[in-house]
Amino acid sequence: MSKQKVIFCRQFLPELETEIGPQKASSIFILTDDITHKLCLPVVLQSEKLRGANIITIPNGDSHKTLDTLATVWKYLSEHGATRKSLMINLGGGMITDLGGFAASTFKRGMDYINIPTTLLGAVDAAVGGKTGINFMGLKNEIGVINPAKAVLVETEFFRTLDHENMLSGIAEILKHALISSPEEWRKVLQLDLENINFEALKSILQSSITIKEEIVEKDPNEQNIRKALNLGHTIGHAFESYSYKTGHPVLHGYAVAWGLICELYLSHKKTGFPNINHLNKGDRLFLHQTKRIF
Repeated sequence: MSKQKVIFCRQFLPELETEIGPQKASSIFILTDDITHKLCLPVVLQSEKLRGANIITIPNGDSHKTLDTLATVWKYLSEHGATRKSLMINLGGGMITDLGGFAASTFKRGMDYINIPTTLLGAVDAAVGGKTGINFMGLKNEIGVINPAKAVLVETEFFRTLDHENMLSGIAEILKHALISSPEEWRKVLQLDLENINFEALKSILQSSITIKEEIVEKDPNEQNIRKALNLGHTIGHAFESYSYKTGHPVLHGYAVAWGLICELYLSHKKTGFPNINHLNKGDRLFLHQTKRIF
């Protein structure tokens, strides 16, 4: 699998048009949800190349990352003349990039797709790395394929539409990347005030965090070895997440991962002697207390 192209945008529309290339608007499909259709699609449609593109809108939320929703996307593609030479643009958070990437990867045995994550969580997690899929029978990401996007365009201006809880959801994945990277990366994240996030500082940390994931994925694209480290917090976190949907009280993915991190690190300490909070310096302990209070 070739390395995924991740672009940290300086001039969003020109960079998007470059990645679209010579594609005709009639063969481009833009997947949105209810929210990104309203808040983000108007920005994308300023591009001359996307005027006349086909717009597919599905309901927002991970509870809609299902086989039924996937089938509606396949149906739309089929009814509107999509071919394996068409292009899918996934404009949204992790649910959109997961489901849209899977739809594009399987329709006509595969068409190119571009991810434009509109949430911090989507940018640092789902949009990068090539994993696509849907939930099935109450199980998180039970069906899917690994197939990288043609490109991922990270435009942080989209994140200004997020509420505080969704920003924190993305920061949980940034915390995970820092934990599996280095003490230096961890201390960079410690500088963030989670109650009053500095947007400029976050941009730099986000780029580093995505680079950590990219480097791991490049070494092990099919998750046979080191890529499993990216699942830290997710085994138990997905259990929390699945249970939350089953009981009708859904939680944000990043919150579930944060809880999973706490549980898995606790088990690591109890079972293998992994260092606990008493081995940390005062600053690190204060930050951990802050994250526990928030999540």
